[in-house]
Amino acid sequence: MLLFMLVCRILFAQSSPTDEKKAVKLFGQAKLAFESKQYDKSLNLLDNILALDSCFLDAYLLKSDIYQELDSTRLQIRSIEGALRFDPENTPKLYYVLANSYYRSGFYQRAYDAYQNYLRRVDQTAPFAAKARQNAEKCMGAVKLLKHPVPFKSINLGPNINSEDDEYWPSITVDGKTLIFTRLVGSKESTVQRRSLAQEDFYTSQLVDNVWQPSEPLTSINTIYNEGAQTISTDGKLLFFTACTRSDGRGSCDIYFSRNKDGVWSVPQNAGEPVNSPAWESQPSISANGETLYFVSNRQGGKGGMDIWKCNLKGFSQWGMPIWGNPLNLGDSINTPGNEMSPFIHADGKTLYFASDYWPGLGGYDIFYSRLKNDSVWSTPQNIGYPINSYKDEQGLVVDASGKNAYYSSDRPGSKGMDIYSFELYKDARPSPVSYIKGKVVDEDTGAPVCAKVELTDLENSKSVIRGESCWEKGEFLMCLPLGKEYAFNVSVEGYLFYSDNFQLKEKKDIIDPYILEIKMKKIKLGGTVILRNIFFDTGKYDLLPESKVELQKLIDFLNLNKTLIIEIEGHTDNVGSEEMNQKLSESRAKEVYAYLIDHGIDDQRMKYSGYGLSRPISSNETDDGRALNRRTEFKIIKR
Repeated sequence: MLLFMLVCRILFAQSSPTDEKKAVKLFGQAKLAFESKQYDKSLNLLDNILALDSCFLDAYLLKSDIYQELDSTRLQIRSIEGALRFDPENTPKLYYVLANSYYRSGFYQRAYDAYQNYLRRVDQTAPFAAKARQNAEKCMGAVKLLKHPVPFKSINLGPNINSEDDEYWPSITVDGKTLIFTRLVGSKESTVQRRSLAQEDFYTSQLVDNVWQPSEPLTSINTIYNEGAQTISTDGKLLFFTACTRSDGRGSCDIYFSRNKDGVWSVPQNAGEPVNSPAWESQPSISANGETLYFVSNRQGGKGGMDIWKCNLKGFSQWGMPIWGNPLNLGDSINTPGNEMSPFIHADGKTLYFASDYWPGLGGYDIFYSRLKNDSVWSTPQNIGYPINSYKDEQGLVVDASGKNAYYSSDRPGSKGMDIYSFELYKDARPSPVSYIKGKVVDEDTGAPVCAKVELTDLENSKSVIRGESCWEKGEFLMCLPLGKEYAFNVSVEGYLFYSDNFQLKEKKDIIDPYILEIKMKKIKLGGTVILRNIFFDTGKYDLLPESKVELQKLIDFLNLNKTLIIEIEGHTDNVGSEEMNQKLSESRAKEVYAYLIDHGIDDQRMKYSGYGLSRPISSNETDDGRALNRRTEFKIIKR
């Protein structure tokens, strides 16, 4: 460096006054070209200046500014290194700018050294000192991530999904059969003017025999404006997305929604306040139970720039508009003074993936994951690791119901710009696996589709996990089924007996096959029966277990809705033990249910109870499963 400076002094002493004046004049022209965004012209003038005087410091600095505007990081590095060779002591900020360029290029050790060079030349209160110290720590964290790569092998989704244009922001239904993504149509046009007319539209594809079918545009949602950053509900019937600068917008960008009925998407509408505000809202993610929308906003009350917020979706009004609770910031455990973006809440309801430019990582935006510890506290975010993250920006990752397969977009080698890829997520970063229930609700007598309410309830805490309906298309519904718990499953509609089922998944930790159901609803009529599959007793005993409360409340609601009905509560057992013992046990259990209903406001004149012991089996007593079906409580309508 000393030799270089000596050479510069000699050259400077030897240069003619004419060359100096010409260089200064050319630099003035280069500055004007830069301010007019004529970057190629400015760079040519600066090259001419350096040909006249290779030690012209301001030429290096202006080239650095141009390359930053052009996002040409490596050329910017060369320009700054040239300037520092000329004057390493009097321009300490150059070390800070150089360190940022190294960091953006993935040269973490060089970036760390440059930050330290900057810090040694300034005092602790210098404008960029605090940021330099923080970034130096991030560099050391990045070096550690590089030394411990995670398993990663990405697969391009192929020509039916990816095109010459850019594709990104994938979202997928819980059954893994429907993919919706954003395509920047016209992004690869041949001229700058035509590329400037490119716009974001939605495309969708169906998975048939493990092959994604040719994607098609969502014509009923796409407009001449941009639509992007979407999320689709578990059943594929509700879409939230981002649109900007629309006439019905509350702010610069807002969240919109559309609902699918009989295969047709409704005209998109603004999701309204308080999800949308005069600020910037974008990148929604709807929870699997359809009750919470996560989104990004820079509204007041946040922790920094862009923060992740959530808002409860309480349902839809009679005019079809969402009814929202109060928006809540996810707090310090997720949000930082920097920017947090692209949230994705997995179907397990407790694993959140997002991007941040503040938490320790490898580049501008890295992908992180965090797990919900209780209703409002999240675990410290973990970097998803290298090489999933790189020195480039990573955003928009989603994970399927199994927890194994992730989808994201990348411009990695082999892609045509931004393409959508899938990869198997390594174990530590996986969410809890989720299965699903896919069903059709029909009238038992006619086979016609029935519009019914469908509910999945956690028996441990009596909380509704998912509420849905079979109203949209041919009486069909689709809902996720988190593993590791026991659930009551009920289907109800006015004029029919309710349907009861039970899913015992407490010991299930790995992905299981989905449940495919056809539910035949029985009209309310004399002699109609319902097996109450969520009434529980200990073996050989008749005291009701707490998990029975969900089903008992369902029966209470049914009787209060149908006040003229008179029912018989029946107890049944398997054939284990004597006939006399089973008769007595079944009668005691029926009486216990009878007493519970009376205690909760049902008139005793509307009920009777009977025990039938082992006399009325509905399955074989030769197997454990058969005996479990025979041990049951049911009710029968004996008078209307």
